[in-house]
Amino acid sequence: MASDVFTVRGIDKVSAAVRRLAALYPLAAAQSLNEVAELTMTDAKDLTPYEHGVLKDTGKVSEQAVPAKLEAQLTFGTDYAVYVHEIPPSRARHPHGQWKFLETAVNKREATFSQDVGRGIRERIGG
Repeated sequence: MASDVFTVRGIDKVSAAVRRLAALYPLAAAQSLNEVAELTMTDAKDLTPYEHGVLKDTGKVSEQAVPAKLEAQLTFGTDYAVYVHEIPPSRARHPHGQWKFLETAVNKREATFSQDVGRGIRERIGG
């Protein structure tokens, strides 16, 4: 099975408040980031093209954030995931979903990422 993965990194875009909270509360930051990653994966699965649902069923947060490494990885585990992700609508033969399903979900979440992670941290620390 191929392991084609693309990583979205944007810690430079995270607001100063979230960085400050993450430094003070690394476990809460990791948990909050994982929660946002799971929500993003749910959005991606909702957009995933399918005929039988195999590709959709393989979507997961394959690497969870931990206090020492505040990164999460979202993957789809078929050897054709990248192909389906990149096939334009004019060539697609899928009755449901859309192309760029993971990229679209990540880009949609970008606008509220800092606020979502920050809110999760504050909820976890009681603030």
